[in-house]
Amino acid sequence: MVMGGALEVVSRGVLYRNPLPGHQSVHGYLPFVVQLSSGELVCCYRQGSAFYSRDGALAVVRSTDGGTTWAGGGLVRDPADDPVLYAYTAPFAAALADDTIVLVAVRREQADARLAVNPLTGAFLPVETVLFRSPDGGRTWSEPEPIPIPDGLKLDVSGPIVELNDGGWFLPADTGKAYDDTSPIRNHMVGLVSVDRGATWTFAGPIANGAAEQVSYFHGRVVRLLDGRLFTLLWARDERTDAFLPLHRVVSDTRGRNWSRPENTGIPGQTSWAVDLGGGVMVAAYTLREDPRPGLMAVLSRDGGRTWDLDNQIVAWDATGRETIGVASVDTYPQSHDVIAFGRPVAIRLQDGDVLISYWCTELSLTQCQWVRVRVEGAR
Repeated sequence: MVMGGALEVVSRGVLYRNPLPGHQSVHGYLPFVVQLSSGELVCCYRQGSAFYSRDGALAVVRSTDGGTTWAGGGLVRDPADDPVLYAYTAPFAAALADDTIVLVAVRREQADARLAVNPLTGAFLPVETVLFRSPDGGRTWSEPEPIPIPDGLKLDVSGPIVELNDGGWFLPADTGKAYDDTSPIRNHMVGLVSVDRGATWTFAGPIANGAAEQVSYFHGRVVRLLDGRLFTLLWARDERTDAFLPLHRVVSDTRGRNWSRPENTGIPGQTSWAVDLGGGVMVAAYTLREDPRPGLMAVLSRDGGRTWDLDNQIVAWDATGRETIGVASVDTYPQSHDVIAFGRPVAIRLQDGDVLISYWCTELSLTQCQWVRVRVEGAR
């Protein structure tokens, strides 16, 4: 059993930073680290000239010394190998029990010159969700396999494939709307499931739907707890006032079919990631934006994620004075997200009991991928 003490930052470093900024404009976004049974760490991330740029590609770096140093591993997919040019983004990786890495991402055609997010509707350009497989720790990758969305739903994948106790795969997604749809944004979360290792997908049912309360739930990063149940913290928004609410918690059975009602955790976060350390102890990393001291935070729970010790949370990355790029943010979505300078923390439990948080941030005019190692006192 893990005893939950205080949280502390043990070490930090860089996953990817443009080594030649005077010669090329390459930024790193959305890193996602997995650990293999050998202890090796593999990170998939997006490279591009801007967050929504049409030149996005997925790249790999790896570490064999616990994250201290990282070496480049090339591209997951060279866009030049596609029949038409695509921009790739939103990588979500998972290391399966047999050490196969499965990577879910989205791609859109570069020829579409419209803005990635419609400034009038807040909806995204049409994208294709694809699956890559690597049997050798991210050194080689399969051809991209399109993931068909069942029942004609408009869905945006919000997390990695989760390998269930019964060997099935679970994939969480947000509901979305068409690019030119002027109706209000109302999100809820659903799950897809595959019983044949990704060959086919079916609708698994809702994860969280707040339509009756006029609350949107989205960007839930579903993880498997140590006992096999599924868990996520949900970004929440009051549809009547357009104000963000604290993160909400939901838990399911081991098959992802029956989810609890969302419970308010009090965490004033947006994107987040939770990790189970055992014995009821969990760590959540989350973005804090609407605060005098914005940044990436890490907070501890000792009761399975029901309550969180906000009084003793720690700053994983301080964004004070550097929370936006270029110009000040505005209150209206999607323009408010066009200038964000950090985000999407991903937390994983390392084999030694520490928690590794990966994220993207902007320092010295370079948007890059970084990591921070966090430890719970008494957890090792």
